[in-house]
Amino acid sequence: MILVLFDIDGTLITSGGTGRKAIAKALSEFCGVEIDMSKVPLGGRTDPAIVRDCLRIGGFKEHEIPALIPVCLEIYAEELERVIRPEHVTLLPGVQSLLDTLATRPEFSLGLITGNMQNTAYMKLRAGQIASYFTCGGFGSDHEDRNLLPSFARDRANAHYKRSFSPSKTIVIGDTEHDISCSRHFGAWAIGVSTGMSSHENLAACQPDLLVTSLNESEMVWSFFESILKA
Repeated sequence: MILVLFDIDGTLITSGGTGRKAIAKALSEFCGVEIDMSKVPLGGRTDPAIVRDCLRIGGFKEHEIPALIPVCLEIYAEELERVIRPEHVTLLPGVQSLLDTLATRPEFSLGLITGNMQNTAYMKLRAGQIASYFTCGGFGSDHEDRNLLPSFARDRANAHYKRSFSPSKTIVIGDTEHDISCSRHFGAWAIGVSTGMSSHENLAACQPDLLVTSLNESEMVWSFFESILKA
């Protein structure tokens, strides 16, 4: 049995910057100064880490920031829920077909591995009309360190599917070097897909087990899946 863990932004969907705009508005209002999001790395990072950077830009001292992060995450979630709509979210190439096929194959179980908070992750997935495919995962609300999230996802998948997934039977699919890094840290297989914020060349330098330009390269993806099944 194989556990397939998907990143969200840049891997499954694009939201046209809706999330970035929502967090910028929420944090700018909280800090009382405009937060320049061009100074905050976003791709593949957890929401708590992003909020931490925003609060630094907003002028808060390091010792003040930990207590403010949960408050700001709640404000951000409220703003995202207010603004996100289905018309903002586009499924990336090959996603719908891959999810539909995986859902029919009992050898595969699906989960999430995302820097989004659990509530904001499902806001985006509902807007993209694919939330029903995912019942568990590892989220930014579990830990600020993305490398620790696969363990959360695996433990929840074990409980939900009543199976025991080993790292060697787990595949992480993502669009940034952070997805590949967390996969390596956990001991899982890594598929890089260059539909997001990292270039194909940067992903290649991270040496994922498979690198595709999009999930439309279904023959390569399925060949890789089958090789892990047989291993």
